Amino acid sequence: MSKNYDQLIQKINQRSNPDSFTMKALFAEENVTSLLFENKKLKTAQVYIYVQKAMKGVASEYTSNSKIAANQVEAHLKRSHGSQVHFERQGSVMTNTHIIKDNDIDLVQITNKSKGVDHSGLKKALANPNTLNPIEYKNLKKHSDDFSQYEGNQLTDLRNIRKQSEEVLISTYKEVDVEKVNSIYVQVSSPKRDVDVVTATYYKGIDYMKTNRDYRRGIQIYNKELHKLSNVDFPFWSIKRINERSLLTNGRLKNMIRFIKNVKFDCDNIDNKGAIRSFHINAICYNINIAKYQYAHFLELVTVINDELIRILINKSYRDNIKSVDGTEIIFEKDCDKKLQEIRFLQAEINQIVIDLTLLNKQLI
Repeated sequence: MSKNYDQLIQKINQRSNPDSFTMKALFAEENVTSLLFENKKLKTAQVYIYVQKAMKGVASEYTSNSKIAANQVEAHLKRSHGSQVHFERQGSVMTNTHIIKDNDIDLVQITNKSKGVDHSGLKKALANPNTLNPIEYKNLKKHSDDFSQYEGNQLTDLRNIRKQSEEVLISTYKEVDVEKVNSIYVQVSSPKRDVDVVTATYYKGIDYMKTNRDYRRGIQIYNKELHKLSNVDFPFWSIKRINERSLLTNGRLKNMIRFIKNVKFDCDNIDNKGAIRSFHINAICYNINIAKYQYAHFLELVTVINDELIRILINKSYRDNIKSVDGTEIIFEKDCDKKLQEIRFLQAEINQIVIDLTLLNKQLI
């Protein structure tokens, strides 16, 4: 076998459980009838152990402490901001697909003074009530007052919230970085965790206004350097969709996401690891037809992932239709060449694991 699985296992152990909590078994899907997967020799093989660990989540106690750290930061900011902001969480911690200890929880402070609204979509929908069901029409009518304009200055409000937050956090914590344009980095000492504080405003798109479901609300992040808002993102909808589909597949969706993240983290032959981020990995795995993996053993998921990456590499029409989890963005539309280069390296790494598993299976037959 070409990979040093002993070394890789050590790295994953440290990465997923740096505080040395007692890890709990997370693989209910191991209870299958296949004699091959129940082979004791297979379960002691290093490649088996590596795949298993690469798919598991981090220790639950570690994740709990990450949330506690975010809560502490929120408490300090709440005392300063009062009722002018509302707090949310986003990022991979909220789907339990995080793998490393650094900056894996985002605390989003959202202004209550103003919001973005899809005015044109709202006008169009209300002008064509026959295209709506009664509940949608009723919900949209509730938002008709959103046509009124905000009398303040939204960007100035956000800049003031950001500046005030910087002052509070600098006076509270020793390690604070205020130079990041989209967030404030804070290192909490007890529990020792990194938290990114993002300043944003809500965005009420047509899907949110039709349903009045909070998880359909979008956000726009304030950019300190450019003094402007980002494009609309829908992190809460993405979180809900990943959690629900993973529940439908008994955790297998999240197993695949974590596995790709771990393999990517351990890739030494990728010069630029920034082209494919968690956002893209989530979309790639979410796009896979669940019939291909819904009842698969976790070792079989490696082949499912490998086949999917090959399909992305060779089938342009297929990859051109892969959307973000929230359904708003074509993920290979921008910087496609760089992304494909990284996908190619990832596929080669994962393919080697498939080969090693195949060789091991042959030895056990």
